[in-house]
Formats: sequence, structure tokens, C-alpha cells
Amino acid sequence: MIPTTPRSMVLVLSLIAVGLLLALPAGNCLGQSPESLQANIGDGYTDLCWHPVQGAQYYLLYRGSPQQMQGIANVSAPFTSYHDGELERGSSFTYYVTAVVDGNESSPSNSVSVTIPSKERQDVFVPILAIVLSVIAIQICAIMIMATFKSNMRLK
Repeated sequence: MIPTTPRSMVLVLSLIAVGLLLALPAGNCLGQSPESLQANIGDGYTDLCWHPVQGAQYYLLYRGSPQQMQGIANVSAPFTSYHDGELERGSSFTYYVTAVVDGNESSPSNSVSVTIPSKERQDVFVPILAIVLSVIAIQICAIMIMATFKSNMRLK
């Protein structure tokens, strides 16, 4: 008999979902996720670190946008950090990490979003002003030395 009413279809789909959940062996359940993923950004790089997961064989690190993430690294346990270098300045990324325990990948850690700083603009005004003021100070000193020298010559 095929269900024809929306209510009976929901009931059948619910029973199928419950049956699928009960059919999953316990070993296929998602393991503990890495916690406290943190990022430190610099000039063209991001350094990432996270808390370890007990029993993890390795960690899979993902980078991308929230809509499209792709794996970028496989970090062997017990290491819990990664240096993502040569990133384009001004670009933005989201990261998360998963742990692989007994061949099963965990659910993702917290995600962190970063923006790589653009190259800082060199402000040339202050160095040029310092040079100009130094030249003026040297000229004033030279004038004072000449004036002192002239006045000493007249007194004798």
C-alpha cells in the first residue's frame, strides 16, 4: 500500500529514518571533535592550533569559504598546529579541523575566519619631515658656529 496523504507520508519517512539510525553500528558514530581552533594571522600567513583529541591518528585541516571548504593538510598526531603560508594579502578564509580516530573522521571543530592583512602603506611623510628638520638644524648650527667664529675674531 502506497501512502497517499501527507500525514501518512511523514509517518513512513519518520519510520525509515528511525530504522536507518538504529541500523548504524556504534563504531560509525562521529568521534570527539577537536576543540578551541585558534588562528594567528601575519603578513601572508595564518598559524592555526587546536586542542588534541585522545586517540586521534591524524587531523584533517580544511580551508575555504563557508559555502565551499576543501582539505588543505593532513597533520599527524600528536601535532596540533599548522602554518598556512604564502596566502594572498587581503584574502579571507574560513578554517576548521577534524580528527580521525580508528579510521573515522569526527565532526568539524569550531570554525575560524581570518582576513590576511593587506600590505601596509609606507607613510613617507614622517621620514621626509625628519630629514628636512635635520637639515635645518644642521644649517642653524653652522650659522651659529660662523657667527661665534666671527665675533671671536673681532675681539682680538
